[in-house]
Amino acid sequence: MIKVTGYRYEYKLEEPLSISFHTWYYRENVIVKLQYKNFSGLGEAAPFKGITGDSQDDVINELKKIIFLDIDPEQDSPEKLHILLHELNIKPATLYTAFDFAYHDLRSKIKGIPTYRLYSDHINYVPNSVTVFLKDSIEKTIKEAKRIISLYPQLQVMKIKLKGEGDIERCQVIKNVISNNIAFTLDANQCFNDPTLAVKTIKQLNTILGNIILVEEPCPKGDLDKLKYVTNNISETLIFADESAVDINDVRNIIDSKAAHGVNIKLQKTGGIWPAKRIADICEKSGLEVMVGAMLEGPIASAAGVHFAASTDNVILTDLDMDLDMKPHTTAKIDFINGKRIPSELPGLGIGLDMNKINSLCKNGILKLEEIPCINS
Repeated sequence: MIKVTGYRYEYKLEEPLSISFHTWYYRENVIVKLQYKNFSGLGEAAPFKGITGDSQDDVINELKKIIFLDIDPEQDSPEKLHILLHELNIKPATLYTAFDFAYHDLRSKIKGIPTYRLYSDHINYVPNSVTVFLKDSIEKTIKEAKRIISLYPQLQVMKIKLKGEGDIERCQVIKNVISNNIAFTLDANQCFNDPTLAVKTIKQLNTILGNIILVEEPCPKGDLDKLKYVTNNISETLIFADESAVDINDVRNIIDSKAAHGVNIKLQKTGGIWPAKRIADICEKSGLEVMVGAMLEGPIASAAGVHFAASTDNVILTDLDMDLDMKPHTTAKIDFINGKRIPSELPGLGIGLDMNKINSLCKNGILKLEEIPCINS
């Protein structure tokens, strides 16, 4: 039997983050703690209604109902956990993810091994991108690109958010301040309703930027005909599904229709590490490339993504940068070395909450961490 504790976790962003259809001012996440004997595991939900289909309130309201999980982490697999959560009729996808992360953390701590070693004895080291988000002026875009390079001089891959307008100028000014040894990924976030415009723009951007590894979700999610048109008419780079690849059934549809060269696996959408492993497996068998992305995740969820990628051979890129700018409030960190995120060798995810640092950030209005009362407590 496992004791469940939940926490409302909110972190104020230093600057708003914008994509083509939304702007964030806070991380509005939820942390789950699983306690078994003298061991504990931590997980994190990063919900966003527009992508994961659930909100922070949805996750909290569901979590309030759960005090214990009738499962043995010494014997029962993560698959057994997901079966149990399904039997409990858990709805929010990101709550599955938080439980999954915490259970993996707990099981690997009990075994005394880092989480990635639950699946693999070796590490798959891949480049990790850092993102230039949409800014309201060219000057701010240039400043942000320069800031990223100054913070991460060994960066190998820079990710640029597209908007569907002004992208040519935005990418040109970024290229002007970036050295030639940096590759790029582009994230369209569904901004091209017209696939012919998407193809035209991507080809222009490839001429400007030179080395584009992949482009994520150029057209509206779920419209696989448009996605396939772009994929079939682009040879300079890979086209990846992101919002269109929420779960394993979506990925099967993408495979059957040959709509993309690869998929962006976001663990918050899939329900955690165990379901993501199933998706990565069918992608490998079908010849699809895989990258690992993130929502507005903190250090715990980012660590889980790093361990998943490290243990999955067909991952070619990680986009796990959302925790890098956060003020320290954990007992350890996931390193970013030579342009790659490196999993901890400590047991579990290798990361815990530092309550002294958290209390300091709470006093300064940067962070809020509140225990969620159970309905039946």
